[in-house]
Amino acid sequence: MAKNIKHVGQIVNTGRRCVVVFREIPDEPNSCLIVDTEALVDWMHDDVINSVESTSAQAANNFYEYAQRALFTDGSNMLQALHARGLLQKQETSNILMVPNSSTSINLAELNKIIREQNGDLPAVTPPKDPDQLAQAHKPVDVATDYTTPAPQTVSAAPADATMNDTDLAQTLMQQAKTFEQEAANLKEQAIALDPSLKPKRGRPAKATA
Repeated sequence: MAKNIKHVGQIVNTGRRCVVVFREIPDEPNSCLIVDTEALVDWMHDDVINSVESTSAQAANNFYEYAQRALFTDGSNMLQALHARGLLQKQETSNILMVPNSSTSINLAELNKIIREQNGDLPAVTPPKDPDQLAQAHKPVDVATDYTTPAPQTVSAAPADATMNDTDLAQTLMQQAKTFEQEAANLKEQAIALDPSLKPKRGRPAKATA
């Protein structure tokens, strides 16, 4: 059976592969924000695809939830960097086909409709409104709610960390490690909530037999 991968799709009118960052834009339910992965330079493409395929990204309902706290190889925040470099494209949801595996596809407009119906007609994407949540999430809602197409910036063909010194690179790696540690802790909590029997048991070690 083919493995399902969330957040990946295809732009209908061009046939190009993409990653759907926001399945719909607040107050614009017929629009979404995507990244044309075929337009990315190699190192950015690899970073985005590896992020999409990660356990944490697959556990998220929307890719922006993961991208807002993920880092590119050059140490920049993934969501903010994609926006600043003009790599987020606004598309009609009807022009995006979600392709979770090689034998399944569904139009994004139809998928969002199903999600809204299951959520009691709430938006398919509901960014956090609580100030504490926004601060913790680096205010990802600004990217979608206040979205305007920025002027594209030149992206180096090589990752920026090629010019980073060892100290800067070590700090970047440490920040990534802390992010993944928190993600692992969150996933463990979710697993235990679903199945309390997974909670580690404390007990006395077995006595050694003579």
